[in-house]
Parts: sequence; structure tokens; C-alpha cells
Amino acid sequence: MKIISGGAWVLMLVACSPAPSDVLDVAKHAPTEAVPLFAGIDASSGSLGGLRTGMTKDQLFATGHPLIERSVMQEGDEYVVMDVSLPGGLVVECWFDDGRIERLRTIAEEFEDEKGIGVGSTLAALKAAYPDGRLVTGSEDGKHYANFVNRSKVVFEMDMAALPQACFHDESTGCDARPDLRVHGVVVHSGPSS
Repeated sequence: MKIISGGAWVLMLVACSPAPSDVLDVAKHAPTEAVPLFAGIDASSGSLGGLRTGMTKDQLFATGHPLIERSVMQEGDEYVVMDVSLPGGLVVECWFDDGRIERLRTIAEEFEDEKGIGVGSTLAALKAAYPDGRLVTGSEDGKHYANFVNRSKVVFEMDMAALPQACFHDESTGCDARPDLRVHGVVVHSGPSS
């Protein structure tokens, strides 16, 4: 009796289940929200690729993106960094401080801000988009830096290999940089850069 009733139960489930074409037909008519694969760079909200500064680890885990956690020493401080893999192989580094994302960084060329600026953009394009911005170069704790800042939450890291070594001796806003100098990375901070 148990075998017969179990078999009847399976037949009933199969008979009552929608056919694959019915499932597809329902899915075609179900309302869907248009969600972009990734968002760009938004200086006003402090976001990059749909991720934003101020997020907690739990909020980051809830996005469902694959994550790799690592520890990084920088300027004598240890940071937890989560590398987030977005669709299309794009990676965003999430730097944590006090349990929240303090900054986001990427070297992916697909991210642009509202003015079309991102990795690969030239210094000439940066100056045209942000006339009040400036190139700041120098050396701190034995490491060189070359950043274009514009008093927003976004810092454009420039290709340091293309700059003369004289740019790194003292902090300089008058570095002799060619207009075709390119953006190497984009960092979105929780607060404005100066």
C-alpha cells in the first residue's frame, strides 16, 4: 500500500507541475526591474560599481558578489580589503576602516563618472572636465604618488611611470606632466579629497 500511495503521490506532483513552456511563458510576462550590470563612478554618493562607501561587511556580503578578503599594510596601518568580483570580470577593492568601507578602488576601464572620465582618460580630459582640479605628485613613506584631485570624493591615480622622477622629490602641483598622461586607477573616498 505504501508503494502504491508513494507512486500515486509522485504522479500527482508531476501532473500538477507546470510544463517547462508554461514556466517560460509566466517568466516572459512577469514584471522585471531594469538593473544595470554595474553602475559607474558617483562622487556625490561615494559609490563605484553599485558599491558605496559606508557599507558594512554584512551589507557587502548581501550583494551576492564573489568576495576575496585580504589584509594590507599601508602607511603603518593594517587594513582589511575585500576584492569584489562584479559581472564581466570587473573587480573593485573595498578598503575597510572601523567596520565600514572607507574607500573603493578599481583599475577597470569600464567605470566612468558622469563626465565620461575613468581609467584610461588623459590628463587633458581631466583638466577639461574639472578645470578647478589639480595634479598632485610627491613621495610619502618612501612611496611615490601622482593623483588628480578635484575636491570631490574621487581621486584619479595617474600612471607614475610616465612622469619624470623630479615630480616625486617634493609635493608638487607644478609637475611637468604631458597632457596625454593617463589615469591608472580610480579611488572613491568616504570624504572629499583636497
